[in-house]
Formats: sequence, C-alpha cells, structure tokens
Amino acid sequence: MSANTSRKSANGHSGQSPGSLLQECLACGVLVIGARRRIAACTAEAAEQLHRDAAKLLNAPLSALPAPLARLIQEAAKSGKTVLNREVHLGNSTTLRASILPVKTGALAETVVVLNRLTSAPVFEQNLRRLDRLAGLGTLSASMAHEIKNGMVAIKTFVDVLAQQGQDRELTEVVGRELARINALVSQMLRFAGPNRAAFATVRIHELLDHSLRLVQHQISGKLISLQRQYRAEPDTVRGDDAQLQQAFMNLLLNALEAMGTNGVLTVGTDLAKDEQGATRLCVCIQDTGVGIAPEHLDRLFEPFFTTKRHGTGLGLAISQRIVQEHHGLIRVQSDPGKGSTFSLSLPAFAAA
Repeated sequence: MSANTSRKSANGHSGQSPGSLLQECLACGVLVIGARRRIAACTAEAAEQLHRDAAKLLNAPLSALPAPLARLIQEAAKSGKTVLNREVHLGNSTTLRASILPVKTGALAETVVVLNRLTSAPVFEQNLRRLDRLAGLGTLSASMAHEIKNGMVAIKTFVDVLAQQGQDRELTEVVGRELARINALVSQMLRFAGPNRAAFATVRIHELLDHSLRLVQHQISGKLISLQRQYRAEPDTVRGDDAQLQQAFMNLLLNALEAMGTNGVLTVGTDLAKDEQGATRLCVCIQDTGVGIAPEHLDRLFEPFFTTKRHGTGLGLAISQRIVQEHHGLIRVQSDPGKGSTFSLSLPAFAAA
C-alpha cells in the first residue's frame, strides 16, 4: 500500500527554489495574431501558460484560445489601441497578465500578445514567509536547546546513580538511552547554523523498531490497540544514523496512535524489494486503522508548518521526510479516509559482514 508523495510537489510546490520561482514570475510568452484572426506564431512559453499544445495553436483561429483572452484580443484589434498589463482569469487558479499591441504595416495588420504568469507570485511570497518562520524557529530552537542541555545534566546524574545501585536496571537502560538520544538532538539544534552530518553506521531496523514501539507501549495499552509485527526483511540492516531513523519512526508511530481511537490495529512491517535499478531496498510500513487523511491534504502532507491538528506544529512529517531523504530513501503515504493510513519508508539495504 503506497502512493508516491515524494518531493513534488507532494507538497504542491515545495520542490521549487526561490530562484526558480522568480524566474517563473518573470517568464513571458508571445503570440502573434495574423490575417483572418488566426494565430501566426506561438512560443512554447505561451502555449504552456495557456495549457495548450503549441503545434495545434499554430494557424488555429482565435477560438482555440481561452475565451477571456480571445475576447480581449478581439477588442484590442478592433479598437486599434494598445492594452497594457490587463489581468486575464483563465480558471483553474490561473491568472495571466496580458499586454496586446495591434501593429499595422502597410496592408498587413497583426496583433502581438505578451503573456506573463501571475500564479507563481503568491507561491513565491508563501515560500518567503515559510523561510522567515524557519529562521525564527532556528533562533528559538538554539536558545531552548541550551536550556534543555543544562537541565539534562541533573537527570543524567540521577540515572547514573540508579544504574550503579542496580535498581530497576532494565528501565534505567531505557531512560539512559533516551537521554543520550535527546542529548544528540539538542546538540544538533545548537549546531543549527552549520551543516548536519549524520553519523552513519550499521543499523538493525528490527531492533530500532522494537525500541521505538517500547517507548509508545503506554499509549498502545491505554487505547487497547492491537499491535501486529510483520518483520519479513532478512537481513534487516541498513547504513544510517540510528538516532535520526528512530526520530522518523517515532514521528510516524505517534501520528498513527493519535489517528486511532480505542481498539484500533497498528501494523509495523518490514520487507525487502528490488528497485528499478535492481538494487535491494529495505521497506518499513507503519499502518493504522485511524481516521485517514483527506485527499485534498495528501499533496501538502510533508510541507513544513502544514498541519490539520489543532495544536500541531506541522514539522513532524517534514522532519521525517528530510531524515529519510538524507538516508537516500523515499517516504510514501496511502490513505483511505475513515479506514486508515499506511506510511512506507524505503531505504537502501546493507548486508552486514
């Protein structure tokens, strides 16, 4: 059960850089309307903006163009007056700015139409706002990380004392491991301005999944959720950063548990598969029987700050996608509203010596 949401613009437009957006805003298309009101010339940019085939537009009548634009061209040609920067709404959220110049040379009368796309301008502004929010988040994260790191010193000291005394050794080991993971995350936040280099090593995915499931066992038991493990991948090793991969797994597990009420079913499975190049991939699937995801939200699911939760930050899935991509992997989602969702992670398999 998988549906590719990777980098799209799975998020609608998240794959575009500000530079490419600005270039798109400035790109223009040109049409030339010749005798008998037929299209004498059409650039590829114009055809793309009009959602038409350039070859089919050549020598076609004005009626081949969207009706609002055709009417505007007819009016300009009839009046003989230049039209500058007129907005033309074509539907499907597409708005163009048209400049129309009637030209008459001797007996020859032509009309030149210059089109600029306006659709990308709001997207460009939205991306700038998102970058501003990310910058603010980085500053806030750095200050918070500093305070958290100081507070963890006392907690670690207490856990070390318990370990030395041998009290509840198993629980102490779990807490100690989680403190080490949190410490690594906080250190990463403090290095926010610098490049993040993951410490890759051999990771056993089944052990990592079991540890992650143990951390959410309280939520599983509290909701009377049935847990099904379907570990089929053998071997189950990849090259990666276990702390980062656990962070991705935890985000997906917590989302799955939050989506389900009581008596739901949580299925965690692994398998091996071949990709198009014949390389072996290790696939991890986390499936829930929760409320599902509305179809209109699927394209924005991995977009930073997009959330359908009342108190959500909209960063969990975006962070998970980044982690998976840094591990040369893919993350996909398939959802059936009212029945549940399945998140599938695909990572390059690694056969440990």
